[in-house]
Amino acid sequence: MDAGGKESAEYYGFADQENHVPTDGNTIFPACSISKFTTAICILKLQEQKLLDIDMPANQYLRKWKLLAVDGTESDASVRSILCHTAGIMDGEEAFCGLRRGDPEIRLTDILEGRTSYNNRPVRAEKPQGTVFEYSDAGYCVLQQLVQEIGHKAFEDIVRERLFDPLGLKSTFFASSENTAHFESRMAAGYDDNGLLIPGRFPPVPDLAASGLWSTPEELLVIAKEFLAALHGESPLLQAESAREIARPVKDFPWTGLGIFTGGEDTLVSRGWGENGQCLMKMNCRSKEISVVMTNRNPGVDQAESGIEWLADTRFTIQ
Repeated sequence: MDAGGKESAEYYGFADQENHVPTDGNTIFPACSISKFTTAICILKLQEQKLLDIDMPANQYLRKWKLLAVDGTESDASVRSILCHTAGIMDGEEAFCGLRRGDPEIRLTDILEGRTSYNNRPVRAEKPQGTVFEYSDAGYCVLQQLVQEIGHKAFEDIVRERLFDPLGLKSTFFASSENTAHFESRMAAGYDDNGLLIPGRFPPVPDLAASGLWSTPEELLVIAKEFLAALHGESPLLQAESAREIARPVKDFPWTGLGIFTGGEDTLVSRGWGENGQCLMKMNCRSKEISVVMTNRNPGVDQAESGIEWLADTRFTIQ
């Protein structure tokens, strides 16, 4: 979307190469770590509703599972520090990938306790909050557990009720087994860095808050537009101060906000990269230009090398 509000879209390649199904406006792509931006919006909405305070320890809202420090005591890491990856939480080696459909189900508590190869490191606050930036899917698993305990229902349902439904989104969801079964016919088959089909078409992702979001480029644009409207005090869904909290650079770590990253003056960036795709969303907070690029192949290199970031920078067009 350009500065004048004009929207355009282009689609290339196949949603399912084996069956010669081309991508189009109905194709639903993996949003990967753009999930974290959506999770942050949901958590700030919970704060607006006085259900939490992001500056309080996460353990204040956790009952069924507690975030511990390395010495076994309860951590004082705040919700805010987890949102911006400064809580000292670290992922296991080669974690958060490799699941295939038909594998035994992995529960969120299995991830939090490091009981499986999907994340073989118990989730702990290993360093004092605010002392180090450590990008962490595991931290967002803590937030997923927290949201479920506050909302007393599944994470995917809480986000749908508070964000997706009010925005009228029909093709955006967190990929629980139920949601996957409902949308599977429209979900893009995933291809690895050798161009080979992922067995089962796409991997299951139990860490929904970190990387389980699926959407279309157009519907991600809707979320981004609403967020920019909120920044300017023009959203009925999200308060201006909530949007500014998300966008504000973190002290000592100015490249990160809450669930999103800064990308230069007036620019916010959310990147996603998984086994079955790579994507990027870029927003100019001043001009309100937005670019969304989504793919269903892992290129094996980051967005700068794969060309996805170049597309976002030069086209300001949905791809």
